[in-house]
Amino acid sequence: MCSSGAVQHRAALPACGRTSHAETGQLDGIRSVLGHGWQWQWGRVLRRLEEMRSVYAGREGGTDSALDTVQSFFEVVHHLKDWLRNDTSSGVTNADGNSLIDQNHSLQLSADLANGSKHLVLTTSRTGDPSTTIGRNDTMVFPGTGTSAHRFYVQSASTEHDALQIAEDTVNVWSKFLSTRGLL
Repeated sequence: MCSSGAVQHRAALPACGRTSHAETGQLDGIRSVLGHGWQWQWGRVLRRLEEMRSVYAGREGGTDSALDTVQSFFEVVHHLKDWLRNDTSSGVTNADGNSLIDQNHSLQLSADLANGSKHLVLTTSRTGDPSTTIGRNDTMVFPGTGTSAHRFYVQSASTEHDALQIAEDTVNVWSKFLSTRGLL
């Protein structure tokens, strides 16, 4: 029991994407924090995309919670590059991931949003605009339900982009990349 009276649950993480024993945390000889391979991070990307879709469709929670969900997607999808690079079973190099990002504007926007969130200030921009940000949102409240739907807009280089469209695009680009390499 936690001091708040809540029951504390300690369950093992799912085996999805695990390439070695969770007890050792080893991944092809590399110490892995979670004991999982890149596939687990890909699963996180897909789960965060579903959560982002729910923000747009309507759910409980206010604007801060909705923004946290959107920002979390961009962080998780951008870190997929690192998971692929660090899991040698993927065969994906740092150069492969950087090349893919350099070729796709949605991945560049995602990188800027993730790095801006991680470091507070974006000092190196993949889009070329260090002021890339989630600049505004629209909210629709559903009276009597306790739910609201949010739509977020990313501002970069004097252009506004719908955050969910960027997210859908990034998942499609990564899916194609992973599929052409025989990883999906």
